[in-house]
Amino acid sequence: MNLHRYPELVDRLAAEFVIGTLRGGARRRLQRYADHDPAIRRALQDWERRLAPIAELGPAATPPTRVWQAIEEQLGFAARRQLESRAAEAARPTPPVLPERRPWFESLSFWRGWAIGVTALAAIAFVLVVRSILPLSPTQPTPPTVAQQPENEISHVAVLDNKEAQAVMLISWDAVHAKVKLHRLTDAAPPAGRSMQLWGLPVNGHPVSLGVMPDHGDATMPAGEQQPQQYPVLAVSIEPSGGSPNPDGPTGPVVFTGKLLPVS
Repeated sequence: MNLHRYPELVDRLAAEFVIGTLRGGARRRLQRYADHDPAIRRALQDWERRLAPIAELGPAATPPTRVWQAIEEQLGFAARRQLESRAAEAARPTPPVLPERRPWFESLSFWRGWAIGVTALAAIAFVLVVRSILPLSPTQPTPPTVAQQPENEISHVAVLDNKEAQAVMLISWDAVHAKVKLHRLTDAAPPAGRSMQLWGLPVNGHPVSLGVMPDHGDATMPAGEQQPQQYPVLAVSIEPSGGSPNPDGPTGPVVFTGKLLPVS
């Protein structure tokens, strides 16, 4: 099958692959395609880049005991321990036979150490992503101490999608310092002579402007007295240069939307 004839299918498969919902034979086939096809490999990398900032939403989790038990059963450790126990009982009172030395790659401690190492690398990667999105203020030569107030205390985030359900922006809301951080996931920009404006959509009432966005790059906008709990949904509209002339809502088309969710 020539996947290049179906670019929308390639994009959807790449998204499901990165999210983890593409499984079984379909996942293995797409992986084989990606190993030999730069275009498909690039589609996977694009979705990994888009979803990487959302890692800050993921809470820390400790694998339950049953996971380690399942690993031991799959590697045959439980059956081996039973055999060793029976052999030891049968050998009494004769001197015990030294157990066979297991290869390092069959050691449960090796796999546990490997899992811990991967977790540490993931944590380091997460810190690098967060720092790239929320850099320290240039006026601070060193990171804040325990006694100082953190510069960023993100309470809510939203991933804004376009009409094709593609993630284009990440919005981080710092309620403590009353500011909204915009991070572009694509090169989305308004038409010449127009502006993009961010809106908070309350459950009841008219939309509330959260600020006119820059044409390119990331930005931090003051939130004033607005609170993220007031707006379950955020939206971006295309407006005349400088923003909507109507204070009660957009006058141009709404191009991006997304739910505003609490971090914890």
